[in-house]
Amino acid sequence: MTRRALISYTLVMLLLTVSILGTASAFIGGETYTEVVGQQSMYALHVASSRGTIYDRNLVPLTNTVQQKIAAVVPDVDSMGRLYAATNGEKREELRVALESGKPFLVEVETPVSDENIETFVVSKRYEDVQPAANLIGYLENGKGADGIEYCFEDVLSEGQGNIDVYFAIDAVGGAISGEGMLVENTYRSEKSGVVLTLDREIQMAVEAACAEIGKGAAVVLDTQTGGVLAMASFPPIDPNDLAAEMNDENAPFLNRALCGYAPGSVFKLVGAAAALENGYDFRETYTCTGSTLVSGMEFACYEGIAHGEVNMHTALRKSCNGYFIHLAEKLGAGAILKMAESVGFGKSLELAPALYTDESVLSSEHELMNPRARANFAFGQGETLISPVQLAGAVNAIASGGEYRPPFVILGVTDENGEITDNALPEYSTAMQRTTANRLMAYMESTARYGTARAGAPRNGKSGIKTGTAQTGVFTEEGEEILNFWYAGYQYGKENVPGFTVVLLEETAGESHTAAAFRKICEFLADSI
Repeated sequence: MTRRALISYTLVMLLLTVSILGTASAFIGGETYTEVVGQQSMYALHVASSRGTIYDRNLVPLTNTVQQKIAAVVPDVDSMGRLYAATNGEKREELRVALESGKPFLVEVETPVSDENIETFVVSKRYEDVQPAANLIGYLENGKGADGIEYCFEDVLSEGQGNIDVYFAIDAVGGAISGEGMLVENTYRSEKSGVVLTLDREIQMAVEAACAEIGKGAAVVLDTQTGGVLAMASFPPIDPNDLAAEMNDENAPFLNRALCGYAPGSVFKLVGAAAALENGYDFRETYTCTGSTLVSGMEFACYEGIAHGEVNMHTALRKSCNGYFIHLAEKLGAGAILKMAESVGFGKSLELAPALYTDESVLSSEHELMNPRARANFAFGQGETLISPVQLAGAVNAIASGGEYRPPFVILGVTDENGEITDNALPEYSTAMQRTTANRLMAYMESTARYGTARAGAPRNGKSGIKTGTAQTGVFTEEGEEILNFWYAGYQYGKENVPGFTVVLLEETAGESHTAAAFRKICEFLADSI
């Protein structure tokens, strides 16, 4: 029997010993290791596990995009010199500590290294250093999907999973025995099968770049014609490569803010306007705004107390006049507005993928809205009303698509090793409003983009319709400034002279809002890319 064969035989017998005696596991330096309990005679390092890929709609990978080289090492002075060179000297201290410990270890290297004490494996790194759509994709815990798409499709993504495990002989005090070799069990394979999302990687990355100044908030882009989510971002994004650090971040990057409920403020006026038009309200009827209106002894002011003078539905939307919509709710009744809100997806949770839901949208009941003050707040998106950015995108999309409500969704299907996609059934459409209602609202939104509150966010290279909103939250900073929800919601025309993209931005801040600049950059990118 050769020396190598003898080593392999010995290690196999040690593996059998492990299965009999039992094991204990720990998480050290980002890798899992297993050691024999009560008999320090062998050591096992888990190098990597293969996992199905998450793709965008064009089958461009969103995970498994980066190859990395992992070296399994028995500490040895001569071998460590080669490692210093292979890591460009950047891990000198880490390697020094590992050499002193005497235990086998894993280290990422720039160039492959191989000798009797080192073996290098090329594997896929699950996430990029800056992972696109991180909060939607989710993350892993102990090798299993724990959130987002990773969790929802754990069965699909882990199917046929292979591993690389390396086993070493160690002495009585746990030190690796140099020159004794290592046994490799390798069932790892490059995974082409996986899950196909509606996302477009280029649009996703453009959205994230455009929103770089938004500290806390969310962005959603829909394909207007289908309701498919082309981009979904939450800020700050989670770093799936360093979950421990994220746990201590007071800005809560684990939250997917695109799915969370927020007070909508003035973007909700689109719902009231749609309800009025559907119920035959005269859009030419005027209201005189003095900057505030009194309802049951409570004063409701327009933003910054601005008096808008005589307005009709068109100019009230363009100037975002609270008084007009309070007056409209009084004449129309809350029931009609509630019905329209429900027809565009509010008042419930939205399922974007199996087991992936938005927060439940909150609407006051018709009974609660019999209270004049509650009804006044409701009219311009305050009070108890809560909606998520992706649900607002669905509502705006109903206007941009000519009145059809198309529930947002994120899954196109799953794909096998040959790239064959099993299509996911599209959500059912429903008619939320007449086309004439949608067309009139589009005209008003396009006027708002050109002349109204949304001028700062309107793209310079394409046609868009926009509604802005600023919602009070009742939450204050330590300095006493109220945190506000700043919204930009609208659509961007494509080359066919019809709306091609629906875009919604949210920013939570007590300072200057960056939503206008971000919205403009996103729409200008979309206008140039289609």
